[in-house]
Amino acid sequence: MRAAQSYFWGIFLIGVGILMILKYQFKLNISLSRIVIGVLFLALGVSMLIGQPGFRTKSNIIFSDGNVQVVKPEKEYNIIFGNMLIDLSEIKEDDIDGKIEINTVFGNALVKINPEISTVIEVSSAFASANTPDGSTITFGEHSYKRGEGHPILNIKANVVFGKIDIVEE
Repeated sequence: MRAAQSYFWGIFLIGVGILMILKYQFKLNISLSRIVIGVLFLALGVSMLIGQPGFRTKSNIIFSDGNVQVVKPEKEYNIIFGNMLIDLSEIKEDDIDGKIEINTVFGNALVKINPEISTVIEVSSAFASANTPDGSTITFGEHSYKRGEGHPILNIKANVVFGKIDIVEE
């Protein structure tokens, strides 16, 4: 898949360059922006049809699905037009460094947390569904969830827009 993406972007950029030369050298009346946007939509459609539509790293998913077993947490996880399982239940207290931000836009996220670790979760939702371990469902607005005593060790900021995020204790 990576080789096909490299070829596509190489051919795409060469094609845009040729169109620019044709337009400005030969004074052709063509709309570059419409052609470029059209080709991008065609490429996205074809990639969806062949089953390899998305972009995925260990902390970002766009137009794809994936699972992340977290040992050393990233600062930010992004789910855009996709589905992601983020399993934070196996992380150790020593591995947690700062706040973890989870952003879900037009996607679904399932976040598993360890009930043994002191946790604070701040959820912000807009036209979406956010479910916390205390049974709260937020569709529009903000909500805070706190578990454990003393200084929170795991601090999560979850933002969801036009999507769904479920945070469960496991």
